[in-house]
Amino acid sequence: MPTSSGQNGSVAEPRWARGLRRGLDAVAIVALWIAGLTLVAILVVMNVEIVVRYLFGTSTLISDEYAGYGFVVMILTGLIYAHRRRALLRVDFALSRLKGRAGRILLGITALFSTVLAIFSAYAGYKTFALSFLFNSTSSYASETPLWIPQSVLPIGFALLALSFAEEAMRHFLGFEDRT
Repeated sequence: MPTSSGQNGSVAEPRWARGLRRGLDAVAIVALWIAGLTLVAILVVMNVEIVVRYLFGTSTLISDEYAGYGFVVMILTGLIYAHRRRALLRVDFALSRLKGRAGRILLGITALFSTVLAIFSAYAGYKTFALSFLFNSTSSYASETPLWIPQSVLPIGFALLALSFAEEAMRHFLGFEDRT
């Protein structure tokens, strides 16, 4: 690892860390596109429902259900992008008082704690997905959608978020220069 120090005692980012950061940033961009396309799909489904109700006086019977699934997909694919762009809510009253190495260590600890929470959420999402798949559970709506399909996004979204938090923790603990 290079020993040259930057501001606040940070070290230059090695090539492997830069590659990891760029890889996760690329995944976040792909996830953002998925979230955007999902939003478009929700808009289409809801507008089809409106037109069908207005013109034919009936319902598609799937708009509420699929819009709900789409909302979950949007949130879980948008989380990694929001984290990578530092757009998640942060409470940093203690950090504002700590500078330099102590501040980086505190940020590393909070990122590590967030990693553990995201891993637990991914595990819980996987267990939910696996049970729905095992028992062939379906929705209670007219479509009887196999629930493992919309639930498959739970472990994937939280696992990607965990990777992003783990990379942030590593960055703080190793003292790499700020990526902004």
